[in-house]
Amino acid sequence: MYHIKKMVTWPTQLTLKQPFVTAHGTTTIRPLTLVQVTVYDDTTAQTAIGYGEIQSFADYHYALETQKTSQDIVDTLIKPVIGTWQFTSPSDFAAQLARITPFGSFAKAGVEMAVWDAVGKLTQQSLQQMLGGVKPEVPVGIALGMPVTDQAIRTAIQQGYRRIKLKIDGRQTDLPALMNVLARYPEQQFSLDANSSFNPETAMQLKALPANVLFVEQPFGEHDFTQHATLQRQMKQPLSVDESVNNLADVATTIALHAASAVTIKQGKIGGITAAVTAIKLLHQAGFQPWIGGMLSSNLGRGVDLALASLPEISIPGDISASSRYFTSDITTADLQVRQGLMTVPTAPGIGLTLKDSQIMV
Repeated sequence: MYHIKKMVTWPTQLTLKQPFVTAHGTTTIRPLTLVQVTVYDDTTAQTAIGYGEIQSFADYHYALETQKTSQDIVDTLIKPVIGTWQFTSPSDFAAQLARITPFGSFAKAGVEMAVWDAVGKLTQQSLQQMLGGVKPEVPVGIALGMPVTDQAIRTAIQQGYRRIKLKIDGRQTDLPALMNVLARYPEQQFSLDANSSFNPETAMQLKALPANVLFVEQPFGEHDFTQHATLQRQMKQPLSVDESVNNLADVATTIALHAASAVTIKQGKIGGITAAVTAIKLLHQAGFQPWIGGMLSSNLGRGVDLALASLPEISIPGDISASSRYFTSDITTADLQVRQGLMTVPTAPGIGLTLKDSQIMV
């Protein structure tokens, strides 16, 4: 059995090298909340410190849970009770966490991440081992913000990315012009991320996409499951839902309605690592394609994403990439690099990454 002796949170932020523009808005600073837990192993009488990050954003453009909301949920609902719990595993901890509130998926995910890190250190297992991942390296993609340029695409291809995601806006993007650009690279795999910017009329343009577009992500709003399902029946390419999936109930709705053929899994948004693994297995068993999305996270979050991407059910290259591609500096001592479109899954105990001393505020 394990229990938490101490939990502390504090804010940090990452500075983007250049503004990241999507249909939701422009990001120049990425705020995060770091979580530190001290976990005690009742059997061995040993303790370990684990770290996680809360990946909500500063405003409401992407999700209703912001950094401020997440912190309030941690302070008022999570911190007062978790010190009294005993748990047999991180997944057991996640089950108890889920019973506190149906809301706060970002907050719960950040705390659970820290527990996985600590328990991995106590048991001398990497996160990949604990989750049942099998691939030492995973193929990854890159997300390019707006406006999409031919030069940016060429650079990404030269760097070996297996899939290039292009951010688009159904209200602004010239899709015929973009299709002409994509036609120059028939062997390169692309995906388009609309971030809820289309309506049923403008989405008809998506039916004419070239074959090298693997899928289209979230054309409609968060709650528009039926609109996604209607469009999916008319599309030759799969749709993937992202903003629509905030918990396992949303995964069940997607499967029941066949709202999309693929689903973007973001552990920081769906409620944590345990929920992410459950969603991946449910979707795979139902014949859907789960894949690992990105949250403009630090290397800590990317380490978790790599472990999830190494699961045997995952085949689509994830939105993971190198932190150094986006940020001026990161919070970890080691960077995670892309080599010929592949990233190595961390193998050290826990998440496998160490925070810089300057980032540890306690």
